[in-house]
Amino acid sequence: MVTLTLLEKIYGLEEDRSFRSLQKHLSSFSSGLEAKIKVLGKTEQNWIQVEVSGSDSVVATNYLNQMFGLAPSSLEELKVQSELQGKIVDSGKIGYGLYVDVGVSASKKRDVLVSLHVLRKQLFEDEKLSIRRIIEAFCLHDNFPLRIKMTRIAIDKSEMEAELSEAQLTAFKNWVSLGLDRVIVLGASPEQIDYAIKKSGSKWDVIRVDRLGFFECSIICKLGTEAPGIISRLGNLLEGVPLYAFSPKKIKSFLKK
Repeated sequence: MVTLTLLEKIYGLEEDRSFRSLQKHLSSFSSGLEAKIKVLGKTEQNWIQVEVSGSDSVVATNYLNQMFGLAPSSLEELKVQSELQGKIVDSGKIGYGLYVDVGVSASKKRDVLVSLHVLRKQLFEDEKLSIRRIIEAFCLHDNFPLRIKMTRIAIDKSEMEAELSEAQLTAFKNWVSLGLDRVIVLGASPEQIDYAIKKSGSKWDVIRVDRLGFFECSIICKLGTEAPGIISRLGNLLEGVPLYAFSPKKIKSFLKK
């Protein structure tokens, strides 16, 4: 029997429903194994903790690592150039970059800095945009799942820095080049979102819903449909769930200046 911390967070107004959704998914996976995966709860930083038991626990653990990622237990486990999945925290509270929580378990909160300089260089060809504009353009708000590559680790100072991984950059570039608006949903399952889309009459304005994390999704709008219009329709049906508009047109306008 082993307790693991997944690189997925549970948060928001309907935590009980989210826990049930996750437990149902994990139970479905483990039904063909001699293993049981039980959702225990969450850490102080909202990371999900599970208990794995049974003779196939190694197989189940490998699946959890591939599907969600497992949180490092200490700074010593992190290496420069290694890639990690994390969640943005305290978005917009500092002017010199973004902090990403990668689940390091320690007595003191330890987050990774992606500096403003790095974000400008990787996302906007060194255009001198403020961190707030970058956050708004790419919807880099709290709990957005971000794939990063470690560039500096100073264990003695508990300082860590990173850049966006190639996979993350490619995803963002594809979003922009596709030219379609998106609604970024932070804190709802695809099932909840599908229900809200149908109930609001937005079905014919949406191509599909992509999962970014287990409880974070991207609604891809059809050509000619703008994200703010979809947000206005879904707001009452996803009350309390943050919804953000991603606009390739707006991002391209920044690059032309």
